[in-house]
Amino acid sequence: MNIVQISFLLGHEQLQTTMVYLDITTEDCAKALATLENENDRKVTLKWKNTDGSLINFCGLFNNNK
Repeated sequence: MNIVQISFLLGHEQLQTTMVYLDITTEDCAKALATLENENDRKVTLKWKNTDGSLINFCGLFNNNK
């Protein structure tokens, strides 16, 4: 995918806005990775999944079989 297509998909009016995101340093990458939550330390419950793993309630549907 070329930069013009990416810019369009992101909704940027100017190509220069998209170009800013191309110059990511190793330090920037490390900072971003440091903000991610460790899977083993997850504090937020998965509200979009039911205990059976389905997404039925999240989608506004209800299971009448229960």
